[in-house]
Amino acid sequence: MKNKINILIIIIGLAIGMIGAKLGISIALGATMIVILAAAIILDYQKTVILLGIYVFIDFAVRNVAGLAVFSSIWDELMFLGFICIFIYKLIRYRNKSVYKSTPLDFPIVFFVLIGILLVFVNSPNLGIAIDGLRAVVQYMLWYFLAVQLLDSTKSILKVYWVLTSVGTLLGLHGIYQYLTGAEMLGNWVDSAENITTRAYSIVGSPNILGAVFVLFIPMSIALLTSDYNRWRKFIAFCMAVVMAGGLFATMSRGAWISAAFGIGIFILYKNKKLLLPLILCGGIAVLMLPSLSSRLTYMFTDEYKAKSSQGGRIYRWEEGIEAWSEGNKVIGLGLGRYGGAVATNNDLSPFYMDNYYLKTLAEMGILGLVSFILLLICVVKWCTTAVIEERNRRKKDLMMGLFAGALGILAQNAVENIFEVPMMVTYFWLCIGMIMALKMDKNVYSIRDN
Repeated sequence: MKNKINILIIIIGLAIGMIGAKLGISIALGATMIVILAAAIILDYQKTVILLGIYVFIDFAVRNVAGLAVFSSIWDELMFLGFICIFIYKLIRYRNKSVYKSTPLDFPIVFFVLIGILLVFVNSPNLGIAIDGLRAVVQYMLWYFLAVQLLDSTKSILKVYWVLTSVGTLLGLHGIYQYLTGAEMLGNWVDSAENITTRAYSIVGSPNILGAVFVLFIPMSIALLTSDYNRWRKFIAFCMAVVMAGGLFATMSRGAWISAAFGIGIFILYKNKKLLLPLILCGGIAVLMLPSLSSRLTYMFTDEYKAKSSQGGRIYRWEEGIEAWSEGNKVIGLGLGRYGGAVATNNDLSPFYMDNYYLKTLAEMGILGLVSFILLLICVVKWCTTAVIEERNRRKKDLMMGLFAGALGILAQNAVENIFEVPMMVTYFWLCIGMIMALKMDKNVYSIRDN
């Protein structure tokens, strides 16, 4: 019990420290006191996690609605403080039955955060930039702990599950609309040699990140389809999957296409190995029947693509990043916030995003940081796999696997994109991992009976 309390203190301390570093201690403490009062009137703390599910819409509203823009850079930190207060409220209000729920991923996450803090102390040419870099890397991981602590029942987890897939469906509809109406692209998103006039980006602002949303949520909608016993809900889940697949196509994101195929393939492999070959055949037919899909994929294997990628595209960026890392301290890297990410580009320290989160981590945190990060992801894969294997309830097993397959797709996409540089995506990723652990812990399956 003492160890659990110590871990809890560390987590809350780290969270408030990260937020205080960005907002200023007085603002952070003031916001904390306000939200404590608000949390005292909350009757069902589990429903508050739904707010996290609609993260993308809250972020869009704050950044685009007049009068709210002042909160655009701090709203998610304030919400995090609010959730901490809600958790404290839960412990006090339900002290007879509420305890800190430890998971096998607590220590790996805290260990990686502590490695990041260590690197700030030993390698920070500019302390402010280093702290911003650390916050960008680890702050959103901490949502995992709150998701686990606040989601006590499978029934509540299922509600969040439907909210997430509904969010993906709405974004899918908007993406399809943009594609059909030829929405103007916001950047130079295609090579001049490609015959592509538009790519969907919805309210996310980036086709690759919008694609990542579908990579994460499509396997979840398939899991709802296979796990539910109600025909109407099955039909709704099927429609969600189709709409998100359409939105995924409209992004024209090769990385998202391949990562989604990987995640869906993992789920199908788990559910029924015999369906894997038909799935591959269907994918092959789709490539042949959709010229824009086939041309976008086959262009990757042309000499022209390789030449342009080597001149200023992904290959060039990867080579530059590896060279920058090799010329510095290989063990501890160039320093957090100093290369290949949002903090570095905002401070004119890096001319581009790395387009590979693992190489970005290597450049900034060196071998020490990359190894600790890979070890954390190995623990995620190991314990999520264990959770799925050990689960005996068929419906819960499918739901857990849907979350896990989507998360694996995101890890794959991080090899060609900086997905974890986007607060929304890293928040959704760790929320999904937290939901897997919360499902594993809930032994009451009254609300999720088998057929």
